[in-house]
Amino acid sequence: MKIAKTSHILTPITNWLQLNNGQYLQQQTQHFVNNAITHCFGYHLLKLGQLSTQLDTSKCAISHQIHCSQSGVEAGLHCDLQNLPFQDSTIDLCMLMHELDFSSDPHQLLREIDRILTLDGTLIISGYNPYSLFGIKTLFTAKNTQRARLFSPNRVIDWLHLLGFEIKNKQQFDYIFTRPQAPIPKLIENIGQRYLPFFCSVYFIVATKKTTLITPIKSTFAFSKPIINNRPVTTKQSHSKNNIL
Repeated sequence: MKIAKTSHILTPITNWLQLNNGQYLQQQTQHFVNNAITHCFGYHLLKLGQLSTQLDTSKCAISHQIHCSQSGVEAGLHCDLQNLPFQDSTIDLCMLMHELDFSSDPHQLLREIDRILTLDGTLIISGYNPYSLFGIKTLFTAKNTQRARLFSPNRVIDWLHLLGFEIKNKQQFDYIFTRPQAPIPKLIENIGQRYLPFFCSVYFIVATKKTTLITPIKSTFAFSKPIINNRPVTTKQSHSKNNIL
């Protein structure tokens, strides 16, 4: 298993069209996002990365939406995603589309999201699956291998569990990693998503931040006799003789 953190500087994707079959992938991701955000409520929605900012979230009940990325005209806030300029527990919904694939320290990125999310806040995250036809293609394409670092959805879920997230929804699609237009490719895509989701190229995860509250338990144990009596306490004072020279 490869180490998550790397010293290499990775160039993030700035547009969906830069991805393989990006237009179709954006449409599919938009469909899953529309279904997920209808169940999200709160005050602040944060889109991290340029791919997240290019998705439409007008159907979400959260009116205040922040577009944040390192660069890009769609972003209203430019900053380092691994050091977000937000206070703790202030964001109700966070979207992270294919940012882990191009992050030099995905653990730090997820820790920052965990820090700024409110209790019961929601994280919507997507990325590429290395155990897929697309993942196999990257092994033989030096350019893609240098630009993207693919983590399996089960590994991402383990990271989220360690941070205290509860997985609400997990879906995988893009089985043949191309746009299925003809009837036979569509049939293959449907069969792959239904029976072989482990080998689909893209994962889509919806997780909720959970924090276990500590409830104090009162002990029923009691001493048979009081430990401290009500008698007055006397102390002995020692008198030392001072030697006068």
